[in-house]
Amino acid sequence: MANSTSSQEEYIDSLRQIKETEEKVHAEIEAYRKQVEQIKNLQDDLKNTIDIAKQEGKEMVEKNIEESKNKSFTESDKIISEAKNKSKSVSLQLDRQMTKEIMDIIFSGM
Repeated sequence: MANSTSSQEEYIDSLRQIKETEEKVHAEIEAYRKQVEQIKNLQDDLKNTIDIAKQEGKEMVEKNIEESKNKSFTESDKIISEAKNKSKSVSLQLDRQMTKEIMDIIFSGM
């Protein structure tokens, strides 16, 4: 009977070891599943961050182009306005000598 009890205890120990191993494997699988889920979440976050950065970069480029265009229009309008004002203020002052030279040029061709 001692032999039978010993066999039963060995059998129970074997079952206990199988159960412990099964629980360890299950815990490891669950840990890996959580890690995979975390990696997937990180990938999703990274993709979203990249998409947002691309959109912000595109908007920034468009804004800078518009600002540059407006600045160049403003500067060209300023230059044109200054040129108009200068052309109004430029006057020709003729003295007798210059008048005589102009007349000589005009009448020399006749």
